[in-house]
Amino acid sequence: MDTHAGGRLAIRHSLGHGGYRNQRLLPGSPSLRFFTGGDRSVRGYGFETLAPRNEEGLLRGGQQMLAGSVEFQRRVTGNWWGAAFVDSGDAFDDWWPETLNTGAGLGVRWISPVGPVRFDIAHPFDDEENSWRLHFAIGPEF
Repeated sequence: MDTHAGGRLAIRHSLGHGGYRNQRLLPGSPSLRFFTGGDRSVRGYGFETLAPRNEEGLLRGGQQMLAGSVEFQRRVTGNWWGAAFVDSGDAFDDWWPETLNTGAGLGVRWISPVGPVRFDIAHPFDDEENSWRLHFAIGPEF
């Protein structure tokens, strides 16, 4: 283990507001709405599965979005790092959300010749039905 490497703390946050007053005016425009969940927002949840739903129970997206992550990384050896993280966030229509969905987990980072490779296992605190989720990503962290 490299004792000179120490560790690093990575903090990420995302905040979004759609800028439109009535979401019903944009019925066919999901690209203008916010969704959270997945390896780049709230790990432990599926990709873009955290958002308001319509009357049929389908995801329709939110007018606002808030997500954040705190991650501690420590070099294990060479180009290999370990990570521990907590993510929290959601997409919603009215500020301030009553609750945020939270997930936490552990990960492995490999700084490969073509860029970082990340493998995480995360547990969603708010969804016991889906107790663990694996996340795999290639490329910059943020």
